Amino acid sequence: MIVKITDEPKARTRRKTLNYIKEGNILRHISKYAMDEIKTGDEKAWEITYDVPMERIQGKEAYEFGFSNSGGFGVSKFSSELFNEKHNNWKRVSVEELQSLEFEIESKELKVFIEEEIMKFYAPMITEIDRFKVKVDMDHIVTSDRLGDYLIDFRYGLASSLCNWPEKARLRSLKQTSRLLHKLWALKVIHEALQAVKVESGWYTEQGSKRPASIFIDNQGNYWSCWFEPQIVKEAPPNYEGPFAPFLGEKTVWKRPDLLISKGKYNSFADAPKFDFLIKCKNSHFNYWWDGGKVIKKVLLPYKTLFNPEKLIIASLEPIPDWEKDRLEKEDFLVVDELYPEGRGVPEFKRLIEQ
Repeated sequence: MIVKITDEPKARTRRKTLNYIKEGNILRHISKYAMDEIKTGDEKAWEITYDVPMERIQGKEAYEFGFSNSGGFGVSKFSSELFNEKHNNWKRVSVEELQSLEFEIESKELKVFIEEEIMKFYAPMITEIDRFKVKVDMDHIVTSDRLGDYLIDFRYGLASSLCNWPEKARLRSLKQTSRLLHKLWALKVIHEALQAVKVESGWYTEQGSKRPASIFIDNQGNYWSCWFEPQIVKEAPPNYEGPFAPFLGEKTVWKRPDLLISKGKYNSFADAPKFDFLIKCKNSHFNYWWDGGKVIKKVLLPYKTLFNPEKLIIASLEPIPDWEKDRLEKEDFLVVDELYPEGRGVPEFKRLIEQ
């Protein structure tokens, strides 16, 4: 008997559906059991239907990983014999159960990235953010769906990335989430450097928003406002020499700095009279973003012109070669590398913020 099982890796909304079979405590993608597969759709949305002999999965538990149209993540399970009737027989999988399961991984690149990047750098970031949240009695953190999964539980968040298929899609998801996590953790370090004692409400790290991601009070009673990837779309000023966004209009600029910080309490970054810090976070290897030095003219100098921060800091997780640091510092950019939990760049980053 052949059962047809359909994955929906890409829809026109944020919806996804991916199917796995449990072997011991290992989750193996349904494609590993299929004798044939048919892909339907186009480059914007597609489904893959697998022809699976029932004898290959009989007696095993099936797990369906799903993302709703709004991006919400959930996992359900059912007996593999009930694939055609799963919606009447599924059970919700708890966070605790997911913690006991592992995904089958064949890609060496993916294994190395998880072991040498995710576990080494990003798992401790989650722990530190959780501790900081308790320390300042912060109610909540509103962030992207996938990053929010990690804040619920580290392994729950890992599952929301690793359930993707094929393995290249898993790696893309992990890299995208880790980029945002590095920024969120840097925001935490900034709060510590400025001696935050109380965060008003919580963090709202909505990308593109003019609303502050965080408003906090330091130990001297001063207010500070922080923005997480705020978006600016405006006509380029006369002294602007960076790239334009012609799809938005002639000589229009579109920029999203990673983190902006201003002393004072403001409803929008447009209300702030000045910015004390602009932080550009980099969590990938130097060669990926340096672009032969073009990053200075294409990215960094335009930020300087548009926002005129008192300090523009490049905060890199990976090491930066000394000669490139010198070139950046000649343009009055401040550079910190090896910025990760217990990294040697943390004290230097805090020192730059404290001054």
